[in-house]
Amino acid sequence: MTGPAALRTLARAFAHFNEFDRFVQGLQAALDHSEHFDRLTIQIDRALTDAPVPFSSGALTLPLTGGTSQLGTLQVTPAAGTRQFGPEDLHLMAGLADFLSATLTQALRLQEASKTRELLRFLLNQAPVGIAAYGADKVRIVANDLAGRWLGDGSVPFEQLQSGAGGFHLRVNGKLIYGEARQMTNDAGGSWIVVLQDLTPEQGRLLELLQRETYRALAERRRMSFVFIEGAQVRDGVLRRLPELRAALLPGEIAGPYDANRLGVVFPDLDGLALRARLRKLRGAFALADGLRLGYAELERDGRAPERLLEVALQRHGAYDEILRPALLVHDDNSAVADTFAMVLGREYRVVKSTVPARTRELLAQEIFEGFVTEVELRNGVSGVELARFAREQRPGIRSFFTTVQQAPYVLPAGITAAEGVMLGKPFDVAVLTRTVRARLAEA
Repeated sequence: MTGPAALRTLARAFAHFNEFDRFVQGLQAALDHSEHFDRLTIQIDRALTDAPVPFSSGALTLPLTGGTSQLGTLQVTPAAGTRQFGPEDLHLMAGLADFLSATLTQALRLQEASKTRELLRFLLNQAPVGIAAYGADKVRIVANDLAGRWLGDGSVPFEQLQSGAGGFHLRVNGKLIYGEARQMTNDAGGSWIVVLQDLTPEQGRLLELLQRETYRALAERRRMSFVFIEGAQVRDGVLRRLPELRAALLPGEIAGPYDANRLGVVFPDLDGLALRARLRKLRGAFALADGLRLGYAELERDGRAPERLLEVALQRHGAYDEILRPALLVHDDNSAVADTFAMVLGREYRVVKSTVPARTRELLAQEIFEGFVTEVELRNGVSGVELARFAREQRPGIRSFFTTVQQAPYVLPAGITAAEGVMLGKPFDVAVLTRTVRARLAEA
């Protein structure tokens, strides 16, 4: 291969520099077919593209172009004396011009890409969140300064994200960082965009408010509860519902992020049945969230320190709707009575059965029940009325139901008002039983 032909082949290789595989193949082919490159030296100056074009007498001037862009000129002057340029000179210079045009085009592309990347980083640094872009090979392409500090050399769990989870959180130098990642659907290569947010200030504010409200409630002898609301999916989880939740809160109630999966809510002046009723009303803020879970702790009953309330709320948790499902405790000498309640109301309510007074008192002291059912005429020297009073002491606001074999019209036990209890005659009328229980518990 002659020198001019080799230069043209090399130019074609450089023209595909951005397609690296084709560039390498073309370059290798050019080098394999020419023996001149071990003695060839070419110097390229960026000024070639900027200087005015001088058309000197006796010199050969060729344009350097890349596509539709004018890159400059190539000027060749004989080393000594004056002679006419021959066909071989023109052929050589044309090949060299092709080579220089391809080289300059790629140099300008790389220069513009570098400028674009720096401009993009400058723009990304104006954002209050961390932003990073990754190629399909999971290698970072560009990132603003926040993302660079938080992610370090890695930390993005791409394998976990590809399995369906759209978010993750990191602990970096004591900070709680929440990240969301999306794979670009219009990019056949599968590039990734990662956005990071520092939740540390919000988390710190929540914990500070929990501490303040705990000690204020203790000093003023008031009630208080702390609640965790947790989503099963991070991508469409509870953090996205924080604005809706805050809009539904009453004055004094406080909500904020605890981590990537949980929101914390402080409820001053609420515990027990009132807390459960309040949480049922707030369920609408998470109407579209599947797999919602709930954990809660009550001041005094579960502890007197904010750290203890956090610990209990993290440990005592379950499905949101199941934990808040209204519960009935049925105490009767005859277990068949409790079985009847369970059969009739078991789909709508959690029904707990007991025939032992000591066990009934233990349940009332440890668990929360919206309703308590007991027989007025209990045997074995136990008073159903006294059990109902104990229930109200343990859980103010609990609804009492007294079963009786008396004939209508029924008379409430002495000391029990219509607001505190209602009578249910035996044998039970299923429709009346269901309607009465629903109506009374709906008042809670």
